[in-house]
Amino acid sequence: MAEGVFVVLSDPAPKKEAAFHDWYCDFFNEVKAIPGVTKAYNFMFGPHQIDVRPLQQFLAVFELSDVEAVRNAMAEKIGIKTSKEFLRLPDCIDQTTIMPTFFEYSSELQAAPGAPDTPIEEQNILISLISVPLDKQASFTEAYVGERLGDMLSIPAQISGQLLQLAKSQIQNPIYPFLALYRNNDTDAIRSAWPAPNTNWRSIAAARAKDPSIRADGRLAGMKTRDFLFIPYVKPEPAPPPPPKPAAAPAAKPAS
Repeated sequence: MAEGVFVVLSDPAPKKEAAFHDWYCDFFNEVKAIPGVTKAYNFMFGPHQIDVRPLQQFLAVFELSDVEAVRNAMAEKIGIKTSKEFLRLPDCIDQTTIMPTFFEYSSELQAAPGAPDTPIEEQNILISLISVPLDKQASFTEAYVGERLGDMLSIPAQISGQLLQLAKSQIQNPIYPFLALYRNNDTDAIRSAWPAPNTNWRSIAAARAKDPSIRADGRLAGMKTRDFLFIPYVKPEPAPPPPPKPAAAPAAKPAS
């Protein structure tokens, strides 16, 4: 039984935000109750960001003791997305952006040096979505853990970090073969110190100048990341009803 996580990135469909939040809370609790799910956390997009390009606004992370069992339960519950079929989800979900992905642990959880003692329910999370050339994937875990994970954990406000790799079985075609999860207690401090995202030609050049490991001859050459900060999810309060309209004044009687 492989251990890992089920990561769900999602957005509401336009003009259906209230229904989305109702679904999101119910979905979170339903998945949390599946045998094989050991812990669950949900988040929303934080005010401080590293990558300026948009990503889904909401993130749920489910820690799993048995990735395959939970994947099979999810496939039975909401189906498998194909070129002809969507997942069985309500229309308040934007199915063009949803990313439900299973990952297995490829490194041990590492604590940051002098990690702050912050209750886990108050911790923020940074997800680093990682693309790696096919010829680098076999050696990527060793290279990332050896040359990058420790550096990222030395950033102030970091609590822990871990690298994961894509699980074999999915309910939707995955995009990223690797994922790093970093917990922290200050998204602004993380944003200020985190390396510029190496996702376009300008930032790749800047990142290579500072990080020898991702230069053309480095062990992480070709790695591209998208890094986003999330804070603990809080369901929005429903909008108050509009005030009642004042009663119309009675019509004046015609003069006799």
